[in-house]
Amino acid sequence: MDWGLLNFKILKLKYMTFIASVIARDGVAVIADSLVTSSKQVIELNDFLKFVESKTNGATEIPITVEELYQLFRSKDSHTKDYEEKLFQYDKYTAVTTAGNAIINKKRIREIIESKVLLNEQAKLEYEKLSIHEKLLDFCEYIENELKNHLNNEYSVGRTIFIITHFDKESKKTVIYKIETNECTKDDLNNIGFKFVNIPEPETFKVVCDGQNRISENILFGGIGNMYQVTVSTIRKIKNDFKLGDELINTEYINSVIKEVMPLIDDDIHITKLSELSLQQAVDLASLLMKIEIDFQKYTTNIPTVGGVIKIATINKDGFKFVSGNEIIKPKIM
Repeated sequence: MDWGLLNFKILKLKYMTFIASVIARDGVAVIADSLVTSSKQVIELNDFLKFVESKTNGATEIPITVEELYQLFRSKDSHTKDYEEKLFQYDKYTAVTTAGNAIINKKRIREIIESKVLLNEQAKLEYEKLSIHEKLLDFCEYIENELKNHLNNEYSVGRTIFIITHFDKESKKTVIYKIETNECTKDDLNNIGFKFVNIPEPETFKVVCDGQNRISENILFGGIGNMYQVTVSTIRKIKNDFKLGDELINTEYINSVIKEVMPLIDDDIHITKLSELSLQQAVDLASLLMKIEIDFQKYTTNIPTVGGVIKIATINKDGFKFVSGNEIIKPKIM
């Protein structure tokens, strides 16, 4: 039994959330909720009873190893709380939204983003010379270092999503990157080929989102979103199972497979069917998608994990601007 695995048993905070960026012809709208979900490891009674039945024929005492006991634990959402920051201004024309872990390296995601923004401001002349792709690589490197520092003290860290949304005032075009960190353990620190952060290609859709139930993605994309995820996951599993190197299964190869798979999806449900949106329409659509995610929770058995204060921002030729959710308002009880 690797006792380091017991680090999985501590209470964890994560963003079971909804974040989205909606591209308009003259800018982009960005939205995020503010709930954070606590999860903890528990043993469900039904699972325990099934285990007991499999071990004995009614005896009052049964043999059980520490490893078997460990395997009975399952991660379960515990409760949620409000007012967690998930939408950040990264620079004048760039926003960052996040889902997944709420804490990395004993720091809230807000602290990590704010620290990086401060470093960018201190190196302002050098930072402003960087292209958006270079800024992306710089951000990924920073997050990778935080993950490695986290693993110096903890056994594991889960997956986190960062959506970087940038508006280019010269070309008046928006580029969006969805950065995904990989689940990793302390053992991966010594794994030379392990990738802590996946370097993404620019997103090709007008709406880029992530969240708990993917209700909005299914409405917008139909089966295309799920097929994309399944295709990528399947390719990665085959790569890992058969120990295929990056020279065989790389980003270029994965993209080529996806291009062959995507035409199987009916064009009528493809997101590019959206018309060019005004910035107001982009804000309205982002808000509608958020409302769908929140309302759908009423009909599921899960605890509500999307909602609270909703932050909305826009980025256009004038730069980043909050639309709502960023100001202290009059208390509801007054």
